Amino acid sequence: MKQVITLITIILLIVTTFVIPVNSSIFSLNMANIFAPEEEDIILAPNRIVLSKLAAEDDLFRFAIDSTRKLSEAERNQLSFKATLTDYSGNIQQLTLDDFEYVIETLEQRTIYHIKELKTSALYRSDDIRATVSLADDTIELSAYIFVPADGLKPNGKSAEQVSETLIPVYYSSQAHKLNYPVYTKALAGNNDFRQMLNCLSHTPNYPGLEKRIRFPHIDYIWYSAGVLQLKLLTSEIADFGEADIAGNALNNLLKTFEYTMSNYVVNKISLSIDDQRTSLAFGGIDISQDFNVERSPLVYLAIIQNDQITWVPQTISASESPDEMCRQIIAAYKNPMLLSNQSSYPPLLAKTVELKNVQVVANTLKLTFNSAFEETCQNDAQYCATLLEGLALSITSLPFIDNIELYVDSRKLTKIGNYQITNPITAPTYFNVDLDYLKK
Repeated sequence: MKQVITLITIILLIVTTFVIPVNSSIFSLNMANIFAPEEEDIILAPNRIVLSKLAAEDDLFRFAIDSTRKLSEAERNQLSFKATLTDYSGNIQQLTLDDFEYVIETLEQRTIYHIKELKTSALYRSDDIRATVSLADDTIELSAYIFVPADGLKPNGKSAEQVSETLIPVYYSSQAHKLNYPVYTKALAGNNDFRQMLNCLSHTPNYPGLEKRIRFPHIDYIWYSAGVLQLKLLTSEIADFGEADIAGNALNNLLKTFEYTMSNYVVNKISLSIDDQRTSLAFGGIDISQDFNVERSPLVYLAIIQNDQITWVPQTISASESPDEMCRQIIAAYKNPMLLSNQSSYPPLLAKTVELKNVQVVANTLKLTFNSAFEETCQNDAQYCATLLEGLALSITSLPFIDNIELYVDSRKLTKIGNYQITNPITAPTYFNVDLDYLKK
């Protein structure tokens, strides 16, 4: 019995010492069954990006981003868009994408930017836009041209039936705007044509932009002989003209009035005296010892908007050129008024894309041939079209022996542009810049 107990004890000792430790794994916890192993980081292949320009159609311009997979928001936010806006006078403005109205069209592997228009408001536009777009390692260049006629461009010409009196053109100056232009007003009473015209210069017509003040001193005595008009002033009448700029404007308006006005007597020179003396400097310090020439030159009429109404302001062009060259001066000034005026207040009347292809004079008619951009620019705005044609007629009929014009696009004579019907031949209005007191209601 004792031997049996000893045997059992030895067997238990062997099991406890060797068997159980070897198989203890059957009693242990498998932690992998409780906590899932960490997943490996996902690494995407590089996104290959290509930028490309697209046909603009109704957009200012548009471009596409093509990629090997759909762009992430972070990738799209890395887009760089830089632009410059250069206006017709050469002024440059820096722009970003935030300066434009735009729409983003998102496809699977293509993103399209539709750049619609500039947010910045302006009375008119004649601007070049150049943009650089970059994303990742790709870059493209974009360009566009904008021409928007000024709001408020409406013709101001009047026929004889639209005014209540026979009117004459008299030059006046607006010191606030530094402008000189003719206003058609009624001739005031006087015993001859010269006295009537000079009396008009002594008052201010009812016209936008003109300050109420005396325009020229009262003339004590008038004498005309062989193209020379002699005017005698009195010291007592020129007290308001002691400053050089005021006297200079008054003299300029006097000369321009006689340059512009058609009369039975042609005035080529004007002689001034003060108290019968030609040595006085009382008239703004101006030397009146020599006669002042009345220079007659072709004109280009630029439009300026005052009190929601346009005013035609004449600027002199060179008369020493051929009709072709004089017309090209007019067209150039309509694209960039700064060429003649040196003022940014005049809106351009023609897009820079318009080209004058040919000029032909037939009797008293001048025929102008343009490229198709002339018609395309005008066809959507009848008021602008009418204003442009009125300005062209005023300008071109200031050329010697030209009474009317005809317009062509290539070989086709224009009889209609968009909704605007053209009356051929095109003539300048009888009156323009009309004193408001003489308009028929």
